[in-house]
Amino acid sequence: MGDRQMQVRYGSGRGVLMVVAIGVIMAAGCGHFLVPTAFRPVGTGDQIRHSEGTSMEVSDDGTVAWIQGRLEISVRAITDQELNRQFPAFSEDGHGPSDELPTNVFTYGDWEDPRSNQPPTRFSVFKISVKNYEYPKVKFDSLTPTIEASNGRVYFPWGQFDFEEFFRRFSLAYNGLGYMRFRERLSLLKLGLYPDNDFCFSGQEFEGYIVFDKMHDDVEDIVFRIPAVGIRYDYRDQPLETVSLAYKFERDLIKVSRRDQIANAE
Repeated sequence: MGDRQMQVRYGSGRGVLMVVAIGVIMAAGCGHFLVPTAFRPVGTGDQIRHSEGTSMEVSDDGTVAWIQGRLEISVRAITDQELNRQFPAFSEDGHGPSDELPTNVFTYGDWEDPRSNQPPTRFSVFKISVKNYEYPKVKFDSLTPTIEASNGRVYFPWGQFDFEEFFRRFSLAYNGLGYMRFRERLSLLKLGLYPDNDFCFSGQEFEGYIVFDKMHDDVEDIVFRIPAVGIRYDYRDQPLETVSLAYKFERDLIKVSRRDQIANAE
């Protein structure tokens, strides 16, 4: 078979190379990183409607409050910058004999990822506030809230033992500095986490953090759900009436083509 017949039958090799080159260029151009912004609440009109006699209010600071009479239960997404400002002494102590990470249990403090030149996100943190001036006592289990994303992902909160198991690995062989940091992290947890399954009696106000895994970068819209808040109890402290609450948040997703552009995208 002649060369001309070979080209007619199988095509020109130069054309095949051109197609391959175009495919490589297109594949390289399609790669990108998603950089999510901070969560913000959707407007009051877009919040989920609850039972009659209740209302949802959205504040300028990003707080979403469910209100029934003089009982208010609010949720706000917390940024790493806020958490670092709340625990400044534990967010800037990353230097040590082994160049340890800062002690802040909720963030990486001032440590920067050399690939993106910024501190990565360790957890997704939400602040819960309960102001009870309506009922004798109210309560919800801080391990029951969930976060449901619009793309189908579901997130569950971390408990005390989850944190202990996670951070215990940093204190290798229980060296002095590592063990000290481990104990300090546990102390920060007691200060920061929402009280575990405690009653908020009439005239009291509770607040604290509920911590979830870092949400994936493709998560854009979420619903923070508290499945059961007890508002009336019998003499055995068994709930006679409960309410289910939901709070909606959203964020933007910014696309960048290179990892070193992540810091400038936020």
